[in-house]
Amino acid sequence: MSDERIKILEMIQNGKISAAEGLDLLKALDESFIQKECVPTTGSRFLRIRITSGQDKKVNVNVPISLLKVATKFANIGMKCIPAEALQEMQKKGIDLSEIDFDELVQLIDQGLTNGKLVDIDTDDEKEGHTKVEIYVE
Repeated sequence: MSDERIKILEMIQNGKISAAEGLDLLKALDESFIQKECVPTTGSRFLRIRITSGQDKKVNVNVPISLLKVATKFANIGMKCIPAEALQEMQKKGIDLSEIDFDELVQLIDQGLTNGKLVDIDTDDEKEGHTKVEIYVE
């Protein structure tokens, strides 16, 4: 328990403030914590993933870099959103997305060594039409 919380509880116990006033102070502390620690600031960087097929946006993901370490555990799920035909077309061109080392990528991004586009792929498919995959840091 934080020092601020203990002080508020002691003030209630000593009768310096009412229980309702103490509750208001505790709520204010919680809101302050959420704003400081949990919500990305406007200056936060994001990993952005965009997949469009024809005129339709199939995938539009924005991941704060601060959450990227957790998100890398789910990278394989995101890879399943790419149409099989697009993956085959990429493999024909020598691009194998399964070879991406997400842990290393997170380290590079976290250290600020990678910025801008990481992946930029355009493919044409008879069924899906034009498919574009973009992954970038912004």
